Amino acid sequence: MTDPSRAPGTAPGDLERLARQAHRVLKQEEATTVESFGRGAEALVQKTYRNRGLRLVQTFWRRSRAAREFDNLRAIERLAVPCTGALWWSERRRLGFVTESVLATRLLEGSQTLKDVLAGLPRTARMERRQLVEAMGRLVADLHRGGFLWCTPMPRNVLVLGDPLAGRLAVCDTPAGADLGRSLHGTALACIDVFAAAFSPSRRADFSAAERRRWLAAYCAGDPRLARSLWRRLAHRSVWRHDLGRALAMLWHTYILSALRRPRPSPPAPRR
Repeated sequence: MTDPSRAPGTAPGDLERLARQAHRVLKQEEATTVESFGRGAEALVQKTYRNRGLRLVQTFWRRSRAAREFDNLRAIERLAVPCTGALWWSERRRLGFVTESVLATRLLEGSQTLKDVLAGLPRTARMERRQLVEAMGRLVADLHRGGFLWCTPMPRNVLVLGDPLAGRLAVCDTPAGADLGRSLHGTALACIDVFAAAFSPSRRADFSAAERRRWLAAYCAGDPRLARSLWRRLAHRSVWRHDLGRALAMLWHTYILSALRRPRPSPPAPRR
């Protein structure tokens, strides 16, 4: 296992003590395991990503999923956008292929995915749904103004913190994203995220037309000209065109450019 990178003050070797406080398996699949450890301020989530078959082949000399997500979360933290704080990452490689990578983030106690919260709210709960939809539009706008392309801005990757009426959201699950270092708010590149968040067939099922307009108005910060422009551009965009644009953006920004970054020195690997 290669050395991990971690935030100052974290203790990657202390999982056994945290597990004695509390340990839950949140997700268990062939390729992914998500676990929570500990309680209170020390609580964390550990994601283990395993690569087999074609997925393994695609990792050849690429940065691991955990490494990319760690850097992306740290970039989002620098923008002061709420997210699951990154703690450390590690990976296993064989002959240049990533067989496994691990990411640890802070556990946001009491949070739920926006997908789950919306599923529990009827269409008649207009105030709660309006608050959440508009908050998500502002969240994506804040990322874009800070130069971050998310690529997966779906409700399952957004956490609701506390009372839905408060409209407090946080970003999670960002391995596909990229820190561009310049504002992309309202640009053609930003349309990748805007389509996925408010115009895709899945979002049309999640949100009413009025809610999608509210999402877009919040993203545009009340700029009607920009909102009309994006609506005309995206209302009839095909899924294949979106998928192609997203794939090309990820190929260049997420994989090629990120592979050119120089690796940072890092502390000893975590132990269970």
